[in-house]
Amino acid sequence: MLDQKYSIILRETLSNETKTFLDAHLNRCHISKNEQFLWEGDPLEVIYWVLTGFIKVFHLSRDGREQVLGIIRPGQFFNTVSVLQHEDGNHAHAAAMCDSELGILKADDFLYMLEHFRDFSTLILRDFAGKLAHLTALVEQLSLSTTRQRLIRFLLMDRRADQGIQGWTQEEIAAQIGTVRDVVSRLLGMLVREGLIKVERQRIILVDFDRLQREIEE
Repeated sequence: MLDQKYSIILRETLSNETKTFLDAHLNRCHISKNEQFLWEGDPLEVIYWVLTGFIKVFHLSRDGREQVLGIIRPGQFFNTVSVLQHEDGNHAHAAAMCDSELGILKADDFLYMLEHFRDFSTLILRDFAGKLAHLTALVEQLSLSTTRQRLIRFLLMDRRADQGIQGWTQEEIAAQIGTVRDVVSRLLGMLVREGLIKVERQRIILVDFDRLQREIEE
């Protein structure tokens, strides 16, 4: 049986029949921080389910520049689009942003579950809907918000001001808010000088949460 600590992610909305199938077919692996484990173009064999941690999905240009397509969080799937479109290879690279645990399901088992387990199909649809909502919100923010506002919204995203924002490089933040690293660096410097945040050892601490919140609400 899969560990109890994953029950909310894996089992909350699933029938006993679906859980039994997952117990028999879902493998689990640990991925260390910064470890790349998926390569674009490699043979498509499995889909992934994030149990703990954060996964970066990205493309690389010919000159080595990285374009982050998305950050996959606990409870979300990835590599599913490639399977559903019957592609021969993975459509992107993937690496762990921190120590992470993944559930791994063979592509054939994934397609079988979609066909035979209605609750699992609903779970996948909800996953797609969440990602579509995120992309829609990003398009709206790009159209209606300044880059500074988008950066502040990113810093406020989980309201853990006392813990700060950790584990994100400036390139990754830039990818999330639709800009480039140099702009993020300049804006962070401005927020520090204005007394809104502090940056300590690659950790961003939100100093004045109320002022930051008011700025994105204006």
